[in-house]
Amino acid sequence: MRHDRNYWRLHVKAWRASGLSQGQYSKKHGLTKRTLGHWSWKLGRAATTSLVEVGRTTLAEPPSARPIEVVVEGRYLLRLWPGVERGHMSEVLSVLEGRS
Repeated sequence: MRHDRNYWRLHVKAWRASGLSQGQYSKKHGLTKRTLGHWSWKLGRAATTSLVEVGRTTLAEPPSARPIEVVVEGRYLLRLWPGVERGHMSEVLSVLEGRS
């Protein structure tokens, strides 16, 4: 049986609020862990509200400069520009995890 976007949106929201792992939540609700993970990723990309740009030095990057984008738990979109230093990433992750 195929379910619509709203069905999965509700399950992803409930899973995140549950404190359970994807596997635990899926087993409890008769879902496939892989499908829950896919919808979590898919909805996270669409619902990302906080953009964090790391390593961008100017507003006018050369056309060849392309960032790597990483969605973190569907809450943050990290845009990593070429040349970003490892220390910057550690600082950003500390802030996002509330360790600053």
